[in-house]
Amino acid sequence: MSDFSKKIKLTNGLTVIYEKNDNANIVSINIGVRVGSVHEKDHESGICHLIEHMVFKGTKSYKPGEIATLVESHGGELNAYTSLDQTVYYINLPARHFNVGLKLIKEMAFDALMDPEELAREKEVVVEEINRGKDNPHRVLGEALFSRFFTKHNYRRPVIGTDELVRGFSADKVYNFYKKHYSPQNMILGICGNIDEDEMSEGLEELFRYEVNTPLTDHSLPKEPEKTKHEIVKCGMEIGATYFELAFPAPHITHKDVPALDILSHLLGESETSLLEQNTKEKDKLVHSIYSSCFTPRYTGIFMIGGQVEPNLLNKALESIKAQIEYVKNHLLEDEKIERAKLLARSHLIYEKQTCEGTARKWMTYETLVKDYEFDKKYIEEMNKLTPSHVLDVAQKYLDLSKSTLAILHPKKQKITVNKSLYKNASNKKKSYKSLKQKRGTNIYKLDNGIRVVLKENHRLPLISMRTASLGGLRYETAANNGINHLLSNVITRSTDNLSQIQLSEKCEWLAASLSSYTGRNSFGFSFTFLSEKKHQAVPILKDVMLCSAFDPDEIKSEKNLQLVSIKNRKDQLAQAAFRLILQELFKGHPYQLNTLGETKSVRSLKASTIKNYYDKILVPNNLVISAVGDFDSAHFLDQLNENFSGLKKRVFSKKKIKKPTKPKKIKKLFEHKNKMQSHIALGFLSTSLFDKDKFVLEVIHNILSGQGGRLFLNLRDQKSLAYTVTSTMISGMETGLFATYIGTEPSKVNIAIEEMLIELERIQTIPVSTDELERAKNYIIGNHEIDNQKNSSMAMQFALNEIFGMGLEEFYDYENKIARITQDDILRVAKKYINLDKYVMGVVGPK
Repeated sequence: MSDFSKKIKLTNGLTVIYEKNDNANIVSINIGVRVGSVHEKDHESGICHLIEHMVFKGTKSYKPGEIATLVESHGGELNAYTSLDQTVYYINLPARHFNVGLKLIKEMAFDALMDPEELAREKEVVVEEINRGKDNPHRVLGEALFSRFFTKHNYRRPVIGTDELVRGFSADKVYNFYKKHYSPQNMILGICGNIDEDEMSEGLEELFRYEVNTPLTDHSLPKEPEKTKHEIVKCGMEIGATYFELAFPAPHITHKDVPALDILSHLLGESETSLLEQNTKEKDKLVHSIYSSCFTPRYTGIFMIGGQVEPNLLNKALESIKAQIEYVKNHLLEDEKIERAKLLARSHLIYEKQTCEGTARKWMTYETLVKDYEFDKKYIEEMNKLTPSHVLDVAQKYLDLSKSTLAILHPKKQKITVNKSLYKNASNKKKSYKSLKQKRGTNIYKLDNGIRVVLKENHRLPLISMRTASLGGLRYETAANNGINHLLSNVITRSTDNLSQIQLSEKCEWLAASLSSYTGRNSFGFSFTFLSEKKHQAVPILKDVMLCSAFDPDEIKSEKNLQLVSIKNRKDQLAQAAFRLILQELFKGHPYQLNTLGETKSVRSLKASTIKNYYDKILVPNNLVISAVGDFDSAHFLDQLNENFSGLKKRVFSKKKIKKPTKPKKIKKLFEHKNKMQSHIALGFLSTSLFDKDKFVLEVIHNILSGQGGRLFLNLRDQKSLAYTVTSTMISGMETGLFATYIGTEPSKVNIAIEEMLIELERIQTIPVSTDELERAKNYIIGNHEIDNQKNSSMAMQFALNEIFGMGLEEFYDYENKIARITQDDILRVAKKYINLDKYVMGVVGPK
C-alpha cells in the first residue's frame, strides 16, 4: 500500500508498475505472466513449470547458463516460480546494474529458444524434482487433497505435472505454448528500487518496442460443481506420523467474504492464541501441530485445517477440531480478538514491504490475479469494517462438515478408519551513555550490569528488530544433555512467572510482534520484531521472557514429547541424514558431532531443573549481547534496556575450551540404506574457524561451486542432468568448520555423481579460476550481502553474533572489502589447504 508506486502501459500493451526506493542501492525487477497450471489442458500439465526452467537455458542473445552467470557476476540473484494462476521471474541486483537486469529479464520473457538438446536435459531435472516431491509428505498430501477436492476444475492437477507428460513434451510444443501466452498484454513488469524514473521510462519503450501483442485465447475453464457430500481420500507412505487436511470450499480472491474468512482462519488456527492451538494441541494434546489457512486464488479456493498426529489419535483430534468449528459457528468471537487479528493483517503488509523484492512480488500477485496492484488497499478497507457478526456469518456459510473433503497421509502399514460422526453437523532526566565503538552509524554501548548493546537507527519503516546472543548452543552440550538447547529454545518463550502462555501470546499479538528463541552450534538467543509505536510495551515482554521464564514442568513435558517425535521422524529427512554421517565422523570427540535435536535417551533425561540450571549458566551479563535496528531514539531506547535488564546480576561466565578435531587420515565412506526414490550424497572436509581469514576465501570457493551459475550446478545439473539439487555448503565453527558438497540423485547415477563432484573439487584446487569467474563470485557475494541487509532483522542478528563471538562491527562493515581483495592465488592456496581428495569423509543415504 504505497503512495509512491506508479502504473503505466507501454505502447505495445505491457503493463509496468514501478516505485523509486532509494533507501537501499538495490533494484528488484519482476515480470509476471497471467498464465499458470490452471490454463493448461490435461495433456499440457506441467508445461508452464517446464517453461519456467527453460527460459534460463538459452535465448537469442545468451547461451545456457550465461544469464545466471551475468546476474551473479553483477552481484545479483535471480529465480522464478510457477503457481496455479501465474508465472513470475525476478532478478534482484545492485541498482547500478539495473539496465543489465532489465535486458536479461526481457530476454527470458520474450526471446527464449527452447533448444531441443537443452530441453531434453532440463526435462530430466524436472523429473528429478517430481521424484523429490514424492518423498515429501506435505507435497504428497497436498496433491492428494487437490485431486479429490477439485473434480472438474484444473486446480485438481499438480503444478509440476507428471514425469510421463514432462518427458513427452517436444521442443515445438513448449515453444508454441510459450509464444502463445508470453505476450505483452498478458504480462506485467514490476520494478522497485533506486531507479531514475525518466531514464527508465525511455529505456522501457526502446527495449520492448519490437514485442508485439498476439491475440489472447479465451481461458474458459470447467466450472467446479457445488459440493454435496463429505469425501475422504487416504494414502499410505513410508513415514512415522500421520498428516491430515480438512478442506471446505472457499471463494475467489475478490469475493466480499474473503476478509472475514481470513480473520476466521487466524482465530481458528494461525496463532498461538487460536482455538485449535489452545484446545486441540495444548489442552487436549491430540496433535503434534495444527494450523488453518484460507487459500483464495483467481478462481474457487479452499479453507483448510491441517496438522500432524499419531495414527491412533486421529479420530479424537478430528472430533476436537469439529468442536472448535461448531464453536465459531455458534458464538460471536470477542471484539478484542478480532481487532488483534486485523492489526496483525495490517502489520503483515508493512513487513512485506521491507525489501524491494517483497514489494514487487505483491504487485505481481495482485496485478496478475485481479488486475489491480493496489488491491490490498481495498482489502484492508473492507477488513477494517468487520464485526464479530461478519465472522460468525462466514463460519456458518462455509464451514459445512457435510460438504468437506478430508485427506489423510498415513504410515503405509497403518490401517486408518474415520468415525462417521465427523461429517455430521452439530519525561525524566536521562542517563548519558558513551559509545564504546562506532562505525557507520552503528554504536556499541554497555549497560550498568555489563550487558553489551549494539544499536543502529533506521527510520524508514515503523519497525524495530531486536536480537540477543549468548555463547551456548551445541558446542556447550555433552552426550548426556544433548538436545538441551533445542528444548530450551522451545520452552523458554512458552510462559513466564507473570504471564501464562495464552497471556504472553495475546500480548505479542497486540504488538503485532514476532517473538521466538533460537539456538545454533555456538550460540543461544532471542528474536523479537515489533511495531515501533509499541516499544514501551515490547521491551518489558522481552525482559519478562528472558529473566522470568516459568520453566513449567507440564510445558517442558509437552515440548519434550514433540522433540522426541522429531527425533523419531528425522530419519525421513534424507539429505540431513547424509550430512549427519559426515559430521559424526569429522567431528568425532567434538560437540559438533552431536545432533541439535539430541537423542532419545538424552532428551528423556532432561528435567526442568536441569534446563533452568543450564540457562542460568549462560545468561550472564558478560555473556549477553542485545542488538536492535529500527525506528527508535538510541538514548531513550538505552534507558528502557537499562531499566528492564537491571535485574540480571553480574556473575562469572567461563568460556568453554575444546580441543580442535583431527583431520581425516584417509578417505572414509559411510552408507545408510533407505528404500526411497533418491540417493543423497554428502562429501565433507574440516575447514576454517570463525576467526580464520581463510573463511572469506572459502566462501568465494563455495560460491564458485554452488548457485545457478556455479560449476556444480552447470556441470552436474545443466550438462549432465544428474540432479535437481546439487550444491556446496560451509560452516565456520569456533575451533574449525565444515566444507562439503551435496547432491540428491537417482540411485543409478550415484557413482557418476560422485565422480563428477570429485572432478569439480580437483579443478578448483589445481586450475586457477578465470578472472571473470572470480569477479562473478565476488560480486554475487557482495551483492547478496547488500540485498540481505535491507531487513532490520538481518543486520540485528549479524551485529549480535559478531559481538558475542568477539569479531565486533568490523566483521560486518569490512566484509565486502575482504571479499573484494581475494585473488586467484588465494583460491588455489585455500582450496589445496582444505580440500584434500585423499582425506575426506563421504556419506551416502539411499537404496542399496
